[in-house]
Amino acid sequence: MPNPLFNLLLRRDITLTLFALLLTILVAPPSHAQFHSERAIGANETALNNGTLKMSIECNGQPSSCDVVLFGFQSRKPGRWHALSDTVLKIVPHRYHTLICHKKGFMFHAESFWPDLLRESEIRVGLRPIIAGSRTDILGIYFQGDQDRLHPKSLTVAKELLTWLEHNPDVRIQVIGHVNGADGRRSSAFYRRASVRRANALIQWLVAKGISADRLEPFGRGAQALLYPDPVYAWQHEANRRVEIEVLEH
Repeated sequence: MPNPLFNLLLRRDITLTLFALLLTILVAPPSHAQFHSERAIGANETALNNGTLKMSIECNGQPSSCDVVLFGFQSRKPGRWHALSDTVLKIVPHRYHTLICHKKGFMFHAESFWPDLLRESEIRVGLRPIIAGSRTDILGIYFQGDQDRLHPKSLTVAKELLTWLEHNPDVRIQVIGHVNGADGRRSSAFYRRASVRRANALIQWLVAKGISADRLEPFGRGAQALLYPDPVYAWQHEANRRVEIEVLEH
């Protein structure tokens, strides 16, 4: 015979569970709110109501031009422009973009953003002359999980770095590898060795494409410089597995 008290407790537990689930759905941030850029604003605000983005390029405060590649501009292939100066681009707001700019004699420039989260509808690119000690992230170079192999989607960005090195043949760089390692399950020595192997993976690819090995020096920082010390989303783990370059000689 059914126990009335048991049934009452069961109904109460089901009700509490449903209420907790509903509350989670109501307070959870929208999916696009998980992303941010250095110019991020509130998830419900946007500076791109008409889907246009102004892009300005300068050097030492003066208007300039450079070669530009914009991933995310089209669904299957990036937008490419030679010697582009100030312009207005028609873009898709709800799509992740990576912008790469390079010009002979100037540092490789890369930045990634969600247009919806830009503080203003303008990207300002400041070209920096190549000098020893200059460092920059090569955004878009990814590795497959715990492996040392370049992810196939990294090759388009790697080709832009290759072009930059070809245009600046007197530049010698250090390729700096990083690993995720946010969980701290391995030793710092393990993470450092893994980051060196990742730096070498990119170097081997560049050498195979014709860049002299004498111009490329591997270095690993392990998990000492995480962009996201407490990653939650897959893109944050991915961003921690990155590569930097530092100019050693020019």
